[in-house]
Amino acid sequence: MPDPIFAPVFAPVFDGHNDLLSRLWDAGDSAGRGFFDGRAGDISLDHCRAGGMAGGFFAIWVPGEAADAPDPRAMYRAFPPISVEKAHRVTLEQAAILIRMAAARPDAIRLCRTVAEIEAARAAGAIAAILHLEGCEGIGAGLDELQVLHAAGLRSLGPVWSRDNIFGHGVPFNFPASPDTAPGLTEAGKRLVA
Repeated sequence: MPDPIFAPVFAPVFDGHNDLLSRLWDAGDSAGRGFFDGRAGDISLDHCRAGGMAGGFFAIWVPGEAADAPDPRAMYRAFPPISVEKAHRVTLEQAAILIRMAAARPDAIRLCRTVAEIEAARAAGAIAAILHLEGCEGIGAGLDELQVLHAAGLRSLGPVWSRDNIFGHGVPFNFPASPDTAPGLTEAGKRLVA
């Protein structure tokens, strides 16, 4: 019998960013079943529980066209913008995956909008999921989509990924290089974060 003094003790882990939603979306798993049965890869319910994951930021990310980066060297150039229509659709589809997962298995995962909801999820042994937007291509300049996403549970966003949008200028994956390689936020981006 193992000595309890030397038993592993996990501090709760709160993941600062994961790509589960885009992976499930890419696999056509609109209900998020792969998270529960382990088909989603490294980020599954069993892996999260085994690793002491208390919660995290579940990112929505809209991929470009497959032809955007067939060559690894393409990562070092600016990615082309994507259409607002595509971004809007994919953003809502990925948000819906997390909403469906939380509705189907509140014992396992909960979409959290407040600190109190995070604490309640932890007390219940469920993973506390904060919805995050990685690049705001699916939000228009009038910010109507932001209001809808916030009502649906969005609590964190990064205005740009590594491609330009109406809110700012993306930074290519140049290494080694300074991150100060683009003009930054646009006027619309400044309104977004104000």
